[in-house]
Amino acid sequence: MTELPDNMGRILALLGIARRANELIIGQDKVLKVLSSGRRLFIVAAADCSQNLLRRTGRLCDIRVANGLSRESLGVAVGVGNTQIVALPAGSGFVKKLEELLTQGGTLNG
Repeated sequence: MTELPDNMGRILALLGIARRANELIIGQDKVLKVLSSGRRLFIVAAADCSQNLLRRTGRLCDIRVANGLSRESLGVAVGVGNTQIVALPAGSGFVKKLEELLTQGGTLNG
């Protein structure tokens, strides 16, 4: 795996902490299920996320695509294989810091 910019490392570390805090929703099936129940989510997608998944989730809420973040690095950070998408409940305390980190390093798209 290639070395990530410092800011991306902090983003991945925060996502790992959110997972250990049991607040992170991992994977497209789980994210879509929670969205269909009407809950608001803050979604982060890997840069190589499929366009179909971006369209499906984008109809239900805003989605942030992290430039430079691959499925592999996102999966490693949250302790699974590869994953295209993760989400946090909109009211989570992790969301504000995550938005700040995503915006800081120019890693945010969409």
